[in-house]
Amino acid sequence: MMSPTGTIGAAALARRLGAWRPAGPRPGYQALADALRVLVLDGRVPVGTAVPSERTLAEALDVSRTTVAGAYAALRESGHLQSRQGARSVLRLPVQIPREPIDLGAEADMIKLNIAAPPAPEKVMHDAYRYALECAPGYLPGTGLYPHGLRALAETIAERYRYRGLPTDADQILITSGAQHALRLILDTHVAPGDRVLVEQPTHHGTILALARHRARPVAVGLDPVHGWDLDQLESTVRLQRPRLIFLIPDFHNPTGLLLDEAGRIRLAEISARHRVPIVIDETMVEIGLDVAAPPPVAAFDATSGRAQIITLGSASKTVWPGLRVGWIRVDARPDAYALARYESDLGGAVVEQFAAQYALDHLADFLPQRLADLRGRRGSALAAIAEHLPGAVPVRGVGGLCLWVGLPQPVASATASAAADLGVRLIPGGSFGPHGGFAGHVRIPYTLDVTTLTRGVELVGQAYRQVTGQVPSASAASAVDAAVPGLPDRLVV
Repeated sequence: MMSPTGTIGAAALARRLGAWRPAGPRPGYQALADALRVLVLDGRVPVGTAVPSERTLAEALDVSRTTVAGAYAALRESGHLQSRQGARSVLRLPVQIPREPIDLGAEADMIKLNIAAPPAPEKVMHDAYRYALECAPGYLPGTGLYPHGLRALAETIAERYRYRGLPTDADQILITSGAQHALRLILDTHVAPGDRVLVEQPTHHGTILALARHRARPVAVGLDPVHGWDLDQLESTVRLQRPRLIFLIPDFHNPTGLLLDEAGRIRLAEISARHRVPIVIDETMVEIGLDVAAPPPVAAFDATSGRAQIITLGSASKTVWPGLRVGWIRVDARPDAYALARYESDLGGAVVEQFAAQYALDHLADFLPQRLADLRGRRGSALAAIAEHLPGAVPVRGVGGLCLWVGLPQPVASATASAAADLGVRLIPGGSFGPHGGFAGHVRIPYTLDVTTLTRGVELVGQAYRQVTGQVPSASAASAVDAAVPGLPDRLVV
């Protein structure tokens, strides 16, 4: 039995039904059932809503109870209504959606600590897709191909930049199919195989994969777990290595959660201008400030009369929902070069998803404060679980983002991840976040799962760690060093 996710009163349901009564000989109960079915299918009443009793709806509609009972029976028969003795009936859809491959077989029951991604804000996303469907008819006569993206979404994104202190026009925005797609377009435009690209170490696993696909040469600059970015070292590396591009995550860095201050942002703009090197700023985490808000964008600190080359990359994946697959690129001029580059990968983003993203970004205030409060609580639970089950481990004290970068007491991250998989936990060892490997003593632990699952996952990671370090006898204790577990598959790292 589906649990109700909301209720609707008889008077409200009657208003939404409108002129449902049949004009011809069609039975009233059938017309009512059809009208209720349409309300569910077009989203005016959400799936999971508990409907009024037969008697109260009959009174609100001024029909016999037999008519409502017949309509409810027809909906139950078609699979659009679930009923149980002593409980309100709940609207549903008869289509059974199969689980995706990642949730099948051995992966179905895995605790997925390899994914740092939030669930969708259900009500906002439901309303967002309804809004998108209302906008779509005006676009149906055309091709639906917009290489720069929909103007309405670009306007929303530009407005958010202006709100954060960076004057921006919609013409400076290119909509992409997610942040990874945006990075690919940037690399295709600026970097040839063999060119050097400077990155932080550690950095997001997706960035490492994108550089490898492009056959670029990553040049790593270490990120201090306490002090963050050493911009003197970064500039020195730029001077010596002459990278074609710099890629940084200064806003609640993935995986450390660190944040670059305003002075650092001014310095980055100066480095870009002085050495004539573009800097790509990944802002996918910028809204996930748990302890402090992010300063204005790096591009707002160009104190050199516009001589810095700051390319800002954003996404709705971490702020709203990864399933939207909507990202963007913001530059100081028109992003025509990236629009041209995308012809080799796609011809434009999905129209409906872009309208849904526009609605969701316009309604961040409806769900983001609660999401941040939930994440603070889950981060606290993760830290408590680490202290209990991984004594001696040291998490980086980031101020935002979706995950913790945890130093283990012994450098056995890959062996721990392998043993954790045997216990039902998918964990990514630190080497996946190093452009050249390394980080044998680190793991990334996201705190996006519910508290019970998250706590259990960390408990099992602690058990796996004790196994590989010999603190708990185990058949896998022989794999106590990372070198003994070559080629551990990352599966999916987000």
